[in-house]
Amino acid sequence: MDVGAQNRSNKPCIIISPRQRGNPLIRHLTNVVPVEGETHYDYKITEEIQVLFLSLKYHRMHRCYIKTRLQHLRSYRIKNPFIICQIDITDPQEFIDELTVATFALGYRILLSWSARESAAILEILRIDGQKGLELLSKKRDSDHLQTVKDIISCVKSVNVTDASVLSKRFDTVKHLMHITTEDVDRIHGLGKRKVKALLSAFSDDFF
Repeated sequence: MDVGAQNRSNKPCIIISPRQRGNPLIRHLTNVVPVEGETHYDYKITEEIQVLFLSLKYHRMHRCYIKTRLQHLRSYRIKNPFIICQIDITDPQEFIDELTVATFALGYRILLSWSARESAAILEILRIDGQKGLELLSKKRDSDHLQTVKDIISCVKSVNVTDASVLSKRFDTVKHLMHITTEDVDRIHGLGKRKVKALLSAFSDDFF
C-alpha cells in the first residue's frame, strides 16, 4: 500500500511493520490509520521519513537489539530516520547518552516520549503535519549542530563541557573526531591521560 494513501475516512495512513504488532502505542493512533505492511523500519511515515521504536525497558534487557537493527539498516539509508525512545524505566540518562553517541554519526534523531500515547502523538505529528511536523521536531537542527556535538563528547566519562568545547572546535567533523589518535589528543592542552583513554575508548569500544 502506498504510504501516501488515505482510507475511506480521509485519514492518512502509516505503514506498520509486523514486528510492531501488539505495541500499545498503536491503539492511541486516532488521527491516522495504522496499516500493517512492508518496511525495514518499524513505522513508515513517508518514503523519506521512517521510524524505529525502542522501549528503554526492552533495551535494558536486550542490549544487542538496537545495535543489530542499526547494522541491518545501514544498506537502507533514508533522508530522515528517527528513533522514538520511550522512557519507561527510572534513571534513563545513561541509556539515552549511550544511544545518542551510537546513533548520531548514522544520521538518526532520537525523539523521547514518556508513554505509549506520547509515542503515538509523535508519529501522528510526522504524518499529518508533514514537513512542518518534521521542522517542529527537528527545530534548530542546523544551528544546534555544534552544541549537539559538544553534548555527545561531554557524555564521555571524565570529559567535561570545557573539554568538549575545545575538541568540537579542534576537529571540524564528527567523522574526524571519531577517528582521532592518541597523538592527536595528546597535543590538546588540558586533557590528561585518564581523559584521553576515556575518549578513545568511547569511540572504539562496542556501545552495547
